[in-house]
Amino acid sequence: MQPTFLPWLGYFALIDQADVFVFLDDVQFCKRSWQCRNRVSGPNGPVLLSLPVARKPSRPLICDARLADLSTLSDMLPRVEGSLGRTPHWGLLERLLTEGLASPNRGLATVNIDLIRAIADELGLVTEFHRSSEQSLPLGEKSARLLQICDAVGADTYLSPIGAVGYLCEDNPFSEDGTRLRFQNFKHPAYPQRWGVFQSHMSTFDALGYVGAAETLRLIREGTGVSYKVDQALEAFSDDV
Repeated sequence: MQPTFLPWLGYFALIDQADVFVFLDDVQFCKRSWQCRNRVSGPNGPVLLSLPVARKPSRPLICDARLADLSTLSDMLPRVEGSLGRTPHWGLLERLLTEGLASPNRGLATVNIDLIRAIADELGLVTEFHRSSEQSLPLGEKSARLLQICDAVGADTYLSPIGAVGYLCEDNPFSEDGTRLRFQNFKHPAYPQRWGVFQSHMSTFDALGYVGAAETLRLIREGTGVSYKVDQALEAFSDDV
């Protein structure tokens, strides 16, 4: 998975299910994507949190993208506090942000990965992490590249988010006799928020603030179902769409 900024519960559900989790950080960075932004719940609906990314280098890989403003913490912390500062576990969020954004000159991917790993530690997830940029693999087409990464770490199964079912099933290099392809089956659970109607698919920070690490892990596992085979994923994805 690409290293995204403060990702949602489903991202950590993938980490929880994986023996090995590879951050796909040597692909094209996309502006206005989850790579540099996410949302938390607010009084008038979701509140967008964005990391400012430098204009140079132009069209960088995620691993080469830099942050434009090195005072990111002083801007981000009050914005998160405005939405989640009165949650029962604000102290945890404040610590994670303060530590995670203390040295933004490390670059976008490293900042995101460090935050993801810090959250995973809080949740008690035990997973082996790698970065694709450190594997020295030849760059290839999307699906073939995923299989290369699986081969490099000795995986017998690739677990994909269901949103990738379209392109993976169209050009599927996986097989039941080799490295199997499975798709995540995750139903987003609800938890108490301050603002009335539940705002789903927020950053995991949102759940952590409201219910803490232990309950957030329980929610992640509550939402995780048996992974789909290809034909099941196609049917489930078409139903959701």
